[in-house]
Amino acid sequence: MPRKKPPATDDAPLVLTPPKTTKPRTKKAKASNRRVRTTPTVAVVTMLDGVGVTLDVNDVLTKNERYTPVRFGKRIAQREMPCSIAYKEAVKLAAVKCCGAAVLLGKGIRTGLWRLEVHSTWPTQRHHDDGTDTAFGDSDAPIAMVKDAMQHAGIIDDDMRIVGETTHAVYQKGVRRTVAILRRVSAEDHAAQAAAVLAVLG
Repeated sequence: MPRKKPPATDDAPLVLTPPKTTKPRTKKAKASNRRVRTTPTVAVVTMLDGVGVTLDVNDVLTKNERYTPVRFGKRIAQREMPCSIAYKEAVKLAAVKCCGAAVLLGKGIRTGLWRLEVHSTWPTQRHHDDGTDTAFGDSDAPIAMVKDAMQHAGIIDDDMRIVGETTHAVYQKGVRRTVAILRRVSAEDHAAQAAAVLAVLG
């Protein structure tokens, strides 16, 4: 049986525990919160050498900022977050401004294989125990957002055409940004690059 605590005696010392207190959030702290957006999402799409596409967005999203779980009885679905919707609509508007209504009519990229390079800038930093400093954001987090936004905008008919990605993540205080470059790759080059990876394993 569990031992019972001895009853308190009249001469036992009284121990007072102060209530837990939290520092009030300042305007600066709110502004640095990763979920706060103080400016509207804006994107710029340009053509690269007549065949490639560049994308520049003044935002970068974590994976958790794209969708949130919503329960419907026993079923759980995913609801798209407002910042994700704003991102895709900004890219769509920029694509129309760059390429005209053709992208809305399904006349974007419809052939070939493509590679994507994504450079993400994050507003906060992580300090590791070994003294290394990195951006406080996964380098692969923007990939799915960029691919979905490009397909949503009509830049590419199917993001499965994008068969390879390269990512870079950097820190710049208070700055959120995503820069992406979409380039065509031949089937032969893609096969050679894939074979080179497997060749490392012997």
